[in-house]
Amino acid sequence: MTVVSSSLPPTFGPADPGIATGGPSLPDGVSPPERSATGRRPTAVHIPELHGLRGLALALVVAFHLFGNGRVSGGVDVFLVLSGFLATGSLLRRAERRELRLGEHYGRTFSRLVPPALLVLVATAALAWWIMPRGMWVQTGREILASALYYVNWEMISGQLAYGAAGPQTSPLQHFWSMSVQGQFFLVWPVVVLVVVALARRLWISARDVLLVVVIGTTAASFVYALNLHALDQPVAYFHSWARFWELGVGGFLALALPWLRFPGFLRPLLGWAGLGLVVSSGFVLDGGALFPGPWALWPVAGALLVLLGSGGSAGWGPRGLLQLAPLRFVADISYALYLWHWPLLIAYLHYTGQDRVDWVGAALILTTSVVLSWLTTKLVADPAQRFREAFGGVRALVAAAACASLVAGGTVAAVTELERQDAQLLAAAEAAAEAAGPSQYPGALALSPAYGDPVPGDLAIQPAPAVAAQDLPDVDAQDCIQDNVVTPGSDAARSCVLTDGPDPDHTVVMVGDSHIIQWAPAMAEVGRQENWRVQLMARRGCRLAAPVGQLGPASNTDKCWSWRINALAALEQLRPDAVLVVGSRTSANAPGDTVIPAEARAWRRLAATGIRVVTIRDNPRFAFDVPACVESHPDGVGCARPRTDVYSPVNPVETAQGVPQTAVHVDLTRFICGVRLCEGAAGNVLIYRDDNHLTATYAATLTRPLHNSLRMRAPWLFVDPMDTPPVRTRF
Repeated sequence: MTVVSSSLPPTFGPADPGIATGGPSLPDGVSPPERSATGRRPTAVHIPELHGLRGLALALVVAFHLFGNGRVSGGVDVFLVLSGFLATGSLLRRAERRELRLGEHYGRTFSRLVPPALLVLVATAALAWWIMPRGMWVQTGREILASALYYVNWEMISGQLAYGAAGPQTSPLQHFWSMSVQGQFFLVWPVVVLVVVALARRLWISARDVLLVVVIGTTAASFVYALNLHALDQPVAYFHSWARFWELGVGGFLALALPWLRFPGFLRPLLGWAGLGLVVSSGFVLDGGALFPGPWALWPVAGALLVLLGSGGSAGWGPRGLLQLAPLRFVADISYALYLWHWPLLIAYLHYTGQDRVDWVGAALILTTSVVLSWLTTKLVADPAQRFREAFGGVRALVAAAACASLVAGGTVAAVTELERQDAQLLAAAEAAAEAAGPSQYPGALALSPAYGDPVPGDLAIQPAPAVAAQDLPDVDAQDCIQDNVVTPGSDAARSCVLTDGPDPDHTVVMVGDSHIIQWAPAMAEVGRQENWRVQLMARRGCRLAAPVGQLGPASNTDKCWSWRINALAALEQLRPDAVLVVGSRTSANAPGDTVIPAEARAWRRLAATGIRVVTIRDNPRFAFDVPACVESHPDGVGCARPRTDVYSPVNPVETAQGVPQTAVHVDLTRFICGVRLCEGAAGNVLIYRDDNHLTATYAATLTRPLHNSLRMRAPWLFVDPMDTPPVRTRF
């Protein structure tokens, strides 16, 4: 993922001459470097296999992305190890020779990194404007800005994006996360090395020994943190800089310890081949997108370490000959640019063709185009940038790189700001148009009712416009009562907020769950206003109300939602509302039918045992594609629907599932979301979905009357004076 200049050796591209990859390694019988007055004399270790290993790892990344449906190959983890290995050794040698000057160093580093990256970012912006739906432009712009400034991994964490296989909904800049992690490492690590060397020099001890202690300590701490965060929130851990540092740290440790880790010549080929086997097999054996950076990431990491440890063996049957083949050296030479280009071209191709997955012909076309563009980028952008740095110095090169990045960042900020202004105007216009036209022209869900006899005008634009559907959220989203599904101190507290509250409310209804209950807030709040109810919302994104078996044990504790669920149940039992509204079933984007989760039924039983009535509402459809983008590309709606029989079971599963308390009542409004045969993207001139599985707030508001009528029929106790309500007898 990152090409570094001669002062900081690259992960992709030619290596620093100071750490040559073509020369011999430490020969058998050579003693470790002598100790000087300030410590051991730093000596470059030559790894002839390293350049080819880079090429092989990059080839695996591209091959799995293009021909393996975006599956994680483990090559990125190899790159992280190599970055830590090359950077740590080079920085220590330069610092001990008093040649490491930060301005010059950063200039030599980022003059190599920035120009090719900026070129690809500008090209990605052009591809997004040309091919991708309008609704993706704002988020893509934010990611372009974050990529240019090396914090896109944090942008993806804040946006709750998980690493996904290649598809039309996948970010064209998803692969930049690893470059941001390494860019942050390249900014911080030189300072750490300088501080360590200065401290060692003052104490007259070995800088290598001190740095080795620092590397071991930080690497161990990072690994423990990664294990814990992986168990609690794997999507966040995947992008998290500190959860990934241990892979860089392992490489740094090897760089410091390699001169003393000498194996017999006959054993090195075995180590090399074993390491190569781990690297190549990782993507075939492991689902890295779901398992990394947890303990399974040790598979490709150990593979890279074994290849480095097995380098330079005396036996001629090691992997050196394979790793020095011309094709692998060529891929390594253009690896940085190839990594940059292949992913946005893949996502653009999927948008252009309308395919969910790239076929072999498309993959070959993308690969060929990526290789050509990468070779041109290396020759016409990366190499001239290095010649500029050599001619004018690292500091001036750093200023030039920063100026170019500022231009791209500034232009992106201006473009995103204008797009957001246009989106706000479109949303305001949609609201005004719908209000002026009246419910007869924008009936939404009511148009699906057999009792609705008025003709729906067919010449009106769908509202909200697909381009801004993602922003058509319930007003409650702006309130402080919805908790994000991230692990922070106090994030498991069961907070709630009041949506409607009269002076003397007749009943209290609490909506509990994840984003699929939040989307019903516009309809439920209006029902509450009409009936003088207090309607409260207790929600945490990604967490539906559920109860564990028995006490919360270690296995359950690995789920970041469980402590919130326990606290939510306790809060409900203390509040004792007249009804708890939850989403009862769960649909799937791929599997047919909807199901009931046993742990959720356990929570309903626990509430019923305390006399709290549960009202379930059937889940809405989920799609394998972004519905607004599909509707934008196909205004006639063709191809933007799922057969109703693929979405729903013949009978609402909560009515027949075991363990559902008999006191629970069930609301099924699917006939106001799907037609008789198809679940489409729009109804009654209103767009139903804001993404692939959430209702727009505009459409949810049109569900007010159906929800109101269904509650009146299914939950009659909510519509009588509370003084006249007979006590509830709990049955199971």
